[in-house]
Amino acid sequence: MNVLFIVNEAAGNGKGKKVWLQLQEHLTISYQVAFTEYAGHGQEIAQQWAHQQQEKKLLVVVGGDGTIHEVVSGVIHNKHIIIGVVRAGSGNDFARYFHTFSNAQQIEDYVKTTLANVRMDAGIVQIDNQRKEIFVNNAGIGFDAFVTKSINTSPLKFYLNKIGLGKLSYAVAVIRGLFRFERFDITIRSEGQEWQFQQTWFVAMSNQPYFGGGMKISPAAKADDGQVDITIVHGISRIKLLLVFVTVFFEKHTKFKEVTFLQGQVFDLIVADKVDCHTDGNYIGIVNQETNIHCTIQQNAWQVIVKDS
Repeated sequence: MNVLFIVNEAAGNGKGKKVWLQLQEHLTISYQVAFTEYAGHGQEIAQQWAHQQQEKKLLVVVGGDGTIHEVVSGVIHNKHIIIGVVRAGSGNDFARYFHTFSNAQQIEDYVKTTLANVRMDAGIVQIDNQRKEIFVNNAGIGFDAFVTKSINTSPLKFYLNKIGLGKLSYAVAVIRGLFRFERFDITIRSEGQEWQFQQTWFVAMSNQPYFGGGMKISPAAKADDGQVDITIVHGISRIKLLLVFVTVFFEKHTKFKEVTFLQGQVFDLIVADKVDCHTDGNYIGIVNQETNIHCTIQQNAWQVIVKDS
């Protein structure tokens, strides 16, 4: 079986390199390896490699959620590629839901014995019939994207990762953002229904439950049910929003009247103001006022490993 490792050495502010060196030391199977060098490179590598062969092959990502997003984007709807992951990021929301490898022995056992895999959905976000992005974990507009932008440009994440406290970078960014973010109004439409929300903090579009380094924002989300789960937080004070974030870890945020959940196959979101947008924690820019964001789901879009119990 052909095996390719796509390694982001910069993931987790250097954790990717350490994880790969340790992994490499114990690998005895034949494999290829490619290292990402810039944003989007993972998608390019995966796409090129996937088209070279016409039999089943294993693609192992050594990196975080952003690298996984790139790689899956490069092999979407390719029936030959099975995705495996060795987590090496700071948030690792992918690894909280999907099966992953923990060491070289697990990878070698998988290649030699099982090759078991399952097909998963991919979320699709299209902005005003122009830019189109997939998401494996979740996409979001508003506060979560604003926080993502803040994290990606802050030196604090680097220092926290250095001392093993990378998860705190999200919490710190949330607290800072509470006093800087401007809320927005939004209209959401789906299959003849329409909802309007004022003073909205964020809209999270989920393919699985987790975001932000372990917060179970959409508890009912499943990556194989053909549905997008949308969570809207609206009409809530800054201090109470902080309380909501705390309760997310315990799935108690579902009891707040200011938290609305929607589920379906197709949604259109129209924002009344400029807002930030992300997919799988990758900041993709500002969505302009009155722009339509089309969100849908594609079933059986990619394959992921299943490990023997």
